[in-house]
Amino acid sequence: MSTARADDGRGARDQRHRAIVDAARTLASERGADGFTVDQVAALAGVSRRTVFNHFAGLDQLLVAVCEQILAEATLDLLAAVDRGLVDLPPGAAGGRAALDALCEATRGVDLPTAIVTIHQALGGPAPGDERADGIARTAFEHVVGRLRERLLGRLPDLDPLDLELELAFLTSGLAALAGHWLEAHPDLRADVPPAARADWDRLLDRLLHLLRSGHAG
Repeated sequence: MSTARADDGRGARDQRHRAIVDAARTLASERGADGFTVDQVAALAGVSRRTVFNHFAGLDQLLVAVCEQILAEATLDLLAAVDRGLVDLPPGAAGGRAALDALCEATRGVDLPTAIVTIHQALGGPAPGDERADGIARTAFEHVVGRLRERLLGRLPDLDPLDLELELAFLTSGLAALAGHWLEAHPDLRADVPPAARADWDRLLDRLLHLLRSGHAG
């Protein structure tokens, strides 16, 4: 098979994959995680039921991809903000600490509230402690964080991998805790997050970033 044909085949598969995820995201946003079927996803995506299962083992894996897509959109903004903060870093350990500071500070410039609410809606507005919803969101977050880790190590080859691993673990678990607390304090939020709720998020984020900075300030 020629390279051109192989590329065409991968391109068509990628297009079907995206169409399936887009369809699931639309249905989940309208009906919640339990409000649609694989057949409905296939119909909206313009593919067969078999094609859906060729890409995803089931609805939970598909919902992971939906959450991952939402988080990936926010991650693009996060990476751009990190890149802006990595200009003219000092050498050695000081540069590593400055890079981790840049990572933390970048979270301020990303619209995490909208991403959090969008994921919450796509999962049907689950109650706190919903194991299925928590597992889906956690798996999606782990996938996206993995890509963020690779990007940062590629951008900063001298950054200690363990330091980065710990920083990402603290940051992501902290953001997850903030999201749960914030959603409980602001039930019934929609994607157009009001200023008062955003201000509360900013205050929570300030507390988290202060704790993180105190951990690697020395």
